[in-house]
Amino acid sequence: MNKNIVFIKFKDYCFEATLIPTLIVLFLFPLLIYLGCWQIHRGNFKANIQKIFDQRSLSTPINVNLDKQIDSSKKFFPAIMRGHFDNQHSFLLENRIYLHRIGYEVLTPFILKGSHEVILVNRGWIPQNLNRKKLPDLGFFENELSIKGLIVFPNKSFSFKQNDVPAWPKRIQTTDPDFLKKNHFQPFMLIISTKQNYSFTPLWQPVSLQANRHYAYAFQWFCLSLTLLIAFFSPHIRRL
Repeated sequence: MNKNIVFIKFKDYCFEATLIPTLIVLFLFPLLIYLGCWQIHRGNFKANIQKIFDQRSLSTPINVNLDKQIDSSKKFFPAIMRGHFDNQHSFLLENRIYLHRIGYEVLTPFILKGSHEVILVNRGWIPQNLNRKKLPDLGFFENELSIKGLIVFPNKSFSFKQNDVPAWPKRIQTTDPDFLKKNHFQPFMLIISTKQNYSFTPLWQPVSLQANRHYAYAFQWFCLSLTLLIAFFSPHIRRL
């Protein structure tokens, strides 16, 4: 028998295939199964985040001016705070898509009343002008305000190094703990989740890709693995 042939006999049937295709299938099949399981894991992780978000977002709001012990255990809790916006130093989080339109999420520092603590506030989405060099009007709020939103601790993320231009508002690619620390903000952000006179279109979600999408991708990977087996075994099984 040719050494490059894989031969397996079972009762009145036998399987016979060349070595190279067999090795390829032995590599691809576990890989496809792994990818399907990984998508299920990601789906479960996203579903758990969404569950925590749904539960905590209905809790009694935290008064940020009074509570000085806000840590990650209070992530997604509603909060209120009083102070004023630093209108001159907003950031524009780029490449945010809403209803098939490109735009920015507006991030404005908020200085707490009676304190030097500064919290970055996500005020929502605003469309980008056709002329990208023309920046949108972000409004100006000179008076003291009481604002409400959700406490969010941003995740660590990767971004390309950005040129630190002196003009404001500044365009940025991402927000993460390092960005907040570098700019002397508190380690959490306040996300405006409802339309207010000081906000724009609420866009932020606790997860960017819903759990059901991950489960659908997992189903596709498992279907591919089954298809691979059928395509491999069908032409190589014969009756003796």
